[in-house]
Amino acid sequence: MLVGLLITLLIVMAILIMMKKWHTKQLPGYIALLAPLIASGVFISQIPKVLNHHYLIEIYQWLPSYDINLVLRLDGLSLFFALLISLIGVAVFFYATQYLSYKHDDLPRFFTYLVLFMFSMIGIVLSNNTIILYVFWELTSVSSFLLISYWYDRSESQKGAMTSFMVTVFGGLAMFVGFIMLYVMTGTNTITKQIAMREEIAMHPLFIPMIVMLLLGAFTKSAQWPFHFWLPKAMAAPTPVSAYLHSATMVKAGIFLLLRFTPILGYSDFYAYSVTFVGLLTMIYGSFTAIRQSDLKGILAYSTISQLGMIMSMVGLGGGIAKATDTVMVEAYAYVLFAAIFHLFNHALFKATLFMGVGLIDHEVGTRDIRYLGGLRRYLPLTMLAMFAASLSMAGFPLFNGFISKEMFFEGLIHAYKLSAFNQVLTVVVATVGFVASIFTFVYALNMIKVTFFGETRIKKHLHEPKFFIVPAMILATLLPVIFVIPNTIGTYIIEPAFLSVVSNTEKAEYAPHLAAWHGFNMPLVMSLAVIAIGTVIVWRLDLMKYVIQKEEKWSIPKMLDYSGHSLETYSGWGLRALMNNRLNYYIIVTFAFYFVINIYGLWRVGIPELYRIEVTDYHIFHVLLLVTIVLIGLALIFIRQRLTMVILTGGIGYAIALFFILMRAPDLALTQLVTETITTVLFIVSFSRLPNIPRGQFNLKRESVKIIVSLMTAITVVGLVFMIQQADALETISVFYHDAYEKSGGKNIVNAILGDFRALDTMAEGLVLIIAGFGIYTLLNFKDRRGQDERE
Repeated sequence: MLVGLLITLLIVMAILIMMKKWHTKQLPGYIALLAPLIASGVFISQIPKVLNHHYLIEIYQWLPSYDINLVLRLDGLSLFFALLISLIGVAVFFYATQYLSYKHDDLPRFFTYLVLFMFSMIGIVLSNNTIILYVFWELTSVSSFLLISYWYDRSESQKGAMTSFMVTVFGGLAMFVGFIMLYVMTGTNTITKQIAMREEIAMHPLFIPMIVMLLLGAFTKSAQWPFHFWLPKAMAAPTPVSAYLHSATMVKAGIFLLLRFTPILGYSDFYAYSVTFVGLLTMIYGSFTAIRQSDLKGILAYSTISQLGMIMSMVGLGGGIAKATDTVMVEAYAYVLFAAIFHLFNHALFKATLFMGVGLIDHEVGTRDIRYLGGLRRYLPLTMLAMFAASLSMAGFPLFNGFISKEMFFEGLIHAYKLSAFNQVLTVVVATVGFVASIFTFVYALNMIKVTFFGETRIKKHLHEPKFFIVPAMILATLLPVIFVIPNTIGTYIIEPAFLSVVSNTEKAEYAPHLAAWHGFNMPLVMSLAVIAIGTVIVWRLDLMKYVIQKEEKWSIPKMLDYSGHSLETYSGWGLRALMNNRLNYYIIVTFAFYFVINIYGLWRVGIPELYRIEVTDYHIFHVLLLVTIVLIGLALIFIRQRLTMVILTGGIGYAIALFFILMRAPDLALTQLVTETITTVLFIVSFSRLPNIPRGQFNLKRESVKIIVSLMTAITVVGLVFMIQQADALETISVFYHDAYEKSGGKNIVNAILGDFRALDTMAEGLVLIIAGFGIYTLLNFKDRRGQDERE
């Protein structure tokens, strides 16, 4: 069923690709809408089975000897994320059909990318094999690159796509290294088997390095400080992409990774400290920076960074449940971990709603700058209601679902001292940071609504609110107070199964908390009320903070990266221009000089053998005659000026070497040399026959001396390699490994077995190089210089 779903999504993508040249108006969007609808139906139908712990597992072998197989598993955690991806996907896909225009946008291309994005995320959450998870992980980076650069003629789209791609791919490679370490420690790539070996992994020397690699993957994907800067740049994407990326897909992948491996990672206090404090730092940085933004999408981008930091901190605080044994500690860990999953669900709802509202404002008004907005409640009342409800939920206001998870967040912070990795001092620190960051969150959430929808009207043109356009946002906004009233329904059917899969321990799973709108009059409630009171005062008098808020940052990570990128581009351009000067002789000299330096280093490390120890085989007069012939032809090539004569003499050297092979009883090498030399000589003659036979310049002693020196350096390089090979007697010959090729690969021809089995990937790469070279040659042959044609036309 799971593989069938993925194949269905691929079929939808294929249909969209085939629609590329059809005149279909809005049809591609409605066909693409089938993808999240089908996925939603499949995952909703599996809720009863998952509740009864009947997990769906599908295994398709690929490389079983390396335990690299397509293993898909639908448990509580994967079902939770799959439901978010598919159900939010329904809203986003429908919203995109209203947002984009078939007259101005390439709808088949856009929806193909969007379905690929959804396909990649579903693949991540279903994967039960680390290598397959990595493949889908990088597919999200590729598909997000395509979506962010959808308007590829805009410079901000190009920069945003490249920045997000480079950062997330770097993190993905680090995560892949961590997966390899896990394989070294466990001998398997199957995630459930690795989790079952968590105690052995925790004792391994590679445990901490593996954690660092996985954290790099999670922090880059989920935009944690200092890797957060790619997310605001990704705002160049169309708003439906931003809504999907921020609410239910790419940025949640890093959190999913940590939740999936919590039973392993939680054995380390280093993990708890790192994730908690990076999350809190990201939360307070993102919330404060959001206040300073004037672009609505910029505010939402930094609010996503802040909210992800909040969830990340709770994941870090709750990670220690893996090794906890004390009842009080287990209960504290379970509470904050459950809160992290619940707030992840809440964030998906209110963030998708906010982005859809901002997209409608941008679509109708033509600007997202709050300095030019105001009084929109008169023209966009439904949009105001949806965004107001979502903002209050994000701010943690009572009567909305975000209030419950914010209360649980405060509860987790003030009881952090119950956890093994934290004491009273650290508890005060994390509680203070979380409290201040929550105040900033309240400020930017309410100020955004205040400036945009209230106050003086600055828009002069006539506006209308497309009712069909705002339907998805209104539906999601309606769920926000509904979940506040019935939170435990969501907790029982969606959150609790995910929590049970994270804990991976039936005994500890009993500590899952009961969700309720009212937790009594306690410290978290006092903190929530204080956030509301202080935040309201700040929003009311925000102009008093303008100096602090609007003060330009002299040093920031994005600025430093832009500066370093500009410097790198400048110096690399200078280096390339100095090296690539369109002179073939210069290229040859640089190449041979490079190999000569490497050869000298090798001889220095290995040592030059004494002459009397060099073994010289028997030779006779024919060897001497061939050697003299080659030397004479080589000397003649220095003085001859006609190119055709030079080609023929060069071929003569090749044929003389083939005769050497015959005399040394190697007819197969001789035959290969003869064929290669003949083809090369004929190709050169044919090529030169199409060019004017312009003789070379007159003999120049300086120029020819350089060529002779380069030739001698090449000869020394070859002889030096022979010396180094003779010195390498301590290494075992590789022929022993290939000797039993028939038993290992079933190939009777050892050469074919080496090329087709032992060096299969290398052979495939060589084939790809030839294909790329062929495309390059084809492009050059069909290239037409169009410079100046536009002016002439």
